[in-house]
Amino acid sequence: MRQYLYFIAGVITASAVVPFAMPQAQYVAATAYTARSANSDSASLQKGKGTQRDENGMFYISGGIGPKSIRFLVDTGASHVILSHADAQKAAGDKAVGEMRTVMTAGGPVAVDWVVIKEIEFEGHILKNLKAAVPHRDVGLSLLGQNALAQFEAVHINGDRLTLSR
Repeated sequence: MRQYLYFIAGVITASAVVPFAMPQAQYVAATAYTARSANSDSASLQKGKGTQRDENGMFYISGGIGPKSIRFLVDTGASHVILSHADAQKAAGDKAVGEMRTVMTAGGPVAVDWVVIKEIEFEGHILKNLKAAVPHRDVGLSLLGQNALAQFEAVHINGDRLTLSR
């Protein structure tokens, strides 16, 4: 129970602290500079693609699995995709056999089951056979971690807009 509480406390703390860690004007300037310095194609960033920053300062993106949709918090600090129990049912992934049954989090080890999402679509980009962890104790939030983000050519943040490209 304590591990679960540490995990949830870490997610809530990160969500609450990030918008206040840097004044808003400096935060936007830094992200806009980073996007420009990466030689991004500014024309494609201005076409209205991507997702707008949420009021809490975080980016959320929807992943489509057939007619169903899962809302993910984009978490560049997470190694893997994490699914809430409700989203794991939507994904109806195949169980991954022989995988590690615990993962290390900021709050310590957490017991998980692994599933493989056969196909999921983000902003017109399809990812296949995406592994995701489903914690035994529901976290109520799905995270889009590095194993998914690494499949994109670039993850651009331009001001308050995040765009994925392949």
